[in-house]
Amino acid sequence: MVAEIEKLQKQIEKLKTQLVKEKKTNQLLKKRALQAIIGKNGAAQCQVDRSVCEVDLARAELSSRVKSVFLENVSHEIRSSMNGIVGMTDLVLETELSSEQRQYLEMVGTSVDRLLVVVNEVLDLSRIETGELELDPEDFSLKESLDHDLYVLNLSARKKNIDLVCTVEPDVPAYIHGDSTRLVQIVLNLVNNGIKFTSKGGVFIKIENGGYDTGNNILLRFSIRDTGCGITPDKLELINHYFKQKAKPHVTQPLSVGTTGLGLTVTSQLVKLMGGEIGVESTPEETRFWFTLPFKEVADLSGFEEKANATLEGIEEEVTYALRGAKVLLAEDEYINRVLIETILKQLGVEVTSVTNGREAIDEACRGEYQLILMDVQMDDVDGLEATRHIRKHESKHGGHVNIIALTALVTPGDREKCLQAGMDDYLPKPVQRNGLISVLSQFLTSRVLVVDGDPASQNIFVRTFVEAGWQVTIAETRRSAMYEASLSHFDLIVFDLSTPQLEGVEAVKTIRQLEEYSGQPTHVFGIGEDGIGEERGDLQEHSFDGYIERPVTKDKILQQLEFFEMAG
Repeated sequence: MVAEIEKLQKQIEKLKTQLVKEKKTNQLLKKRALQAIIGKNGAAQCQVDRSVCEVDLARAELSSRVKSVFLENVSHEIRSSMNGIVGMTDLVLETELSSEQRQYLEMVGTSVDRLLVVVNEVLDLSRIETGELELDPEDFSLKESLDHDLYVLNLSARKKNIDLVCTVEPDVPAYIHGDSTRLVQIVLNLVNNGIKFTSKGGVFIKIENGGYDTGNNILLRFSIRDTGCGITPDKLELINHYFKQKAKPHVTQPLSVGTTGLGLTVTSQLVKLMGGEIGVESTPEETRFWFTLPFKEVADLSGFEEKANATLEGIEEEVTYALRGAKVLLAEDEYINRVLIETILKQLGVEVTSVTNGREAIDEACRGEYQLILMDVQMDDVDGLEATRHIRKHESKHGGHVNIIALTALVTPGDREKCLQAGMDDYLPKPVQRNGLISVLSQFLTSRVLVVDGDPASQNIFVRTFVEAGWQVTIAETRRSAMYEASLSHFDLIVFDLSTPQLEGVEAVKTIRQLEEYSGQPTHVFGIGEDGIGEERGDLQEHSFDGYIERPVTKDKILQQLEFFEMAG
């Protein structure tokens, strides 16, 4: 065996030597061929030109990356300031104000919203130039995606006494597959542009079915027509020329058309990146922008039907009730942002302790008194990422796991991944909105239960009882699906059916306990079974069960076990 290995190694070395010779021969042949075509001096000059081009390309890419980083940092500073302005303005608007004061504050809010739009457009343009902007396709309802934002723009149109009308042709599919966020951004940019330059008449949106392309994608044609002042011929020619250019990452393509240059630049680039075309026509009486985009049609509509049937009435009240008394640590170095988040948390009944830097956050977190930490990523001295690493290192030695949510104004691709790699559990972008904060708190501060039960009747009882008690419920009908859910996220309680052999509840619980050792997050496990099954299996505690519910399952039996759970917790 040793001899054969040595023989193979010698053959490999011989092949490597031959490969090196072949590469040298190929390079020599290329050089001679080039000399034969353009002469010896021409070949040398060609090589020099190629080297110069490579250097210039590297410099251009470096310059683009430097500009992108610069814009990210500037946007962070702007967003951090706007976070305080938006939040404090919202808090003041909730107090008693005179009509004049309310009007002034609403104007402040409008101005900040416009500034946020500009910041987002600058960042989008930077990402497009560096090739970092990625599309996020999904199934979505065309009407629902446009309705909310068009409603807001309709309010702006009414203030100018003009109409905003959207017409969707009957043969346009209700549900399509694509990047809904970028589509809405394109439409809103063009509609908002039309409203700005229209003083009478209105802005009219039309969506048509343009047939299918060779890839069996449906082509939707969007037309935004306004009865404004029109575009001068020289600017119209400039815009159309730009619209016909291909999108090229790492290449800056500036467009300046009055106050609409940046928005049209981003819009044009987005359309091209999504595989579409864009154009514009204009007369002194009206202007019409149009664009065509390819989408996939959605065949399975069951998910949309379930979503449409779901009700959200009263959900905020139920969630905020469950948050009362929770202990949260806030690490935020900017005074206005800190006061804003503190105020929202206190309004929700949350007990909040605030620190102003990463070192203080580490000291407080290691005391183990908090259920959740809101951690600003960019702080002086020790930033949020480093503080999180210290906290996780402490937990690995002493046990426990506190949920850490990143707070950051950075919104570039990969930011969320950096936070998760540092040990954070989720990511909340600035400016922090009340609803977004409530959503994160409800996700991490309300108890979660995984019910593994193949009986639909008892499933229904479990869901109704746990939801009424303020729990988040996940259903799994097989051991495999239960293991999948448990590996994805942590559950405070898991209820296993022991009466169905194929579920293999006891073996599954052993796996759950192994996951606990890895994650450091304990889970309570209850068994479900027929009367006397506990005695047949012996002491359930030996199999790592914390409780047992006999069939038939009732609300009282579940609540009785939950009392033991709360006492143990």
